Amino acid sequence: MSFQKKLLAFAAVSALSAATAVPAMALENEFHGMFKFMGYQTNALQGGDAKVLASDDARSGFFAEQRARIMYIAKANDNLKLVTHFELDTRFGGIKVTDGKGYKGTYNGNDSGNLDADALTLETKNVYLDFNCPITGANFKVGSQPWTDAYQSLFLSADMTGVYATKKYDAFTGSLGWFRFDDNTPAIAAGDTTNVGAGKYTADLIVVDGKYALNKDITLGASYYNIQNDTALTSATTTAPTVSIPNYELLHMIGLNADMKFGDAVVKPFAAYQFGEKNSTTDISAYAFGATGKVKAGPGSVNFAAYYLSGDNNNTGDVKSFQTVTAGTTYFNAANMWLLQRPNQAINTSTSLVGNDNTAKGLGTTGVFAGYEGTMDKVFYNANAGYMMTNKKNAAGDKSIGTEINAQVGYKLYDNLSASVAGAYVFLGNYFDATAPDADNPYLFNVQLSYAF
Repeated sequence: MSFQKKLLAFAAVSALSAATAVPAMALENEFHGMFKFMGYQTNALQGGDAKVLASDDARSGFFAEQRARIMYIAKANDNLKLVTHFELDTRFGGIKVTDGKGYKGTYNGNDSGNLDADALTLETKNVYLDFNCPITGANFKVGSQPWTDAYQSLFLSADMTGVYATKKYDAFTGSLGWFRFDDNTPAIAAGDTTNVGAGKYTADLIVVDGKYALNKDITLGASYYNIQNDTALTSATTTAPTVSIPNYELLHMIGLNADMKFGDAVVKPFAAYQFGEKNSTTDISAYAFGATGKVKAGPGSVNFAAYYLSGDNNNTGDVKSFQTVTAGTTYFNAANMWLLQRPNQAINTSTSLVGNDNTAKGLGTTGVFAGYEGTMDKVFYNANAGYMMTNKKNAAGDKSIGTEINAQVGYKLYDNLSASVAGAYVFLGNYFDATAPDADNPYLFNVQLSYAF
């Protein structure tokens, strides 16, 4: 190659590099994430989402697990960014089962906690575009994104695919969203040769939320949620398979909520009513209400929370039990429980004694919780107590789920790293007498390291 050709080649490569570098140089790259290690000594949990109620000798043991989350944000400017969020879960030692050819991990898919580690464990949580529309002035989020209801997550808190728009008008903020959480075409196709295209049998959630700030201390909110579930409908050509997410055909939910500050106290009450169709012959009429609050007291704060979900135990006629999208994605983080409610600090092991089903299989539940939290230099601490019961009796005629007491103390090792120990104990009620008559009272001890950046 002549010197001139070499010079031209070098110039072409340089020009290409410069052209591709321009947008990269204009892009702002953000990385965030967390790492959490947890060790458990407990007679009530098995790791993952499993729970047990049995004797200490049968189930008590120690296990450890970890979770890492990595968030990358590609920010073009203040009005446009792409958000990606990934998760890696590992149980120390994994869970091994024989497959006839040796052992393989089965905990949350392929578990890198197994010997020699090598496994695919990366899970996608969110991938969505976040931008401010130059025409309407509204903020849009398009893609797989997190969404939480306005009722302390008792209805739904999950990562879902959809479109969510928010617009602020002076003291009013309005939001409109559409999410699709089921497209059942593959299951239908085997029995329906006519409607085989994507989008024929679906389950969608429509969200309309509004908040109005009366002043700096009081904000009032109202919302309307609608679920249209076609995956359980019967057509002339086939009967679509009934799915459990959700297990009803049509739901309307209207509600009111507020965020109010009175001096050193913050109170957040809420109430919601549901109506719709379980199926073509059965209607839904259910409700929920509750409140959370925090009051400054001494060096810390007193927390309190309570809720009520309507229930039904006759399984005939109209449905009176509060409906969720799926029992596995309902929370009540304000409870600050470890066993009665899905713990808000948990990672892989994130189940409660009622399996994260705050409806208790339709019976409905009431929860009352209170606690105290505070900090002292680099030390942080909290102690809590809570009680839960079903609102309708189970088949054995019992209602009391139990009473939990728990406490935690931790130390901030660095600005981003903390270590803590916690303990929880539940005095079981008679709700479990029929299903686990010999069960010991559940307990757990927890040690954790938490790093966030």
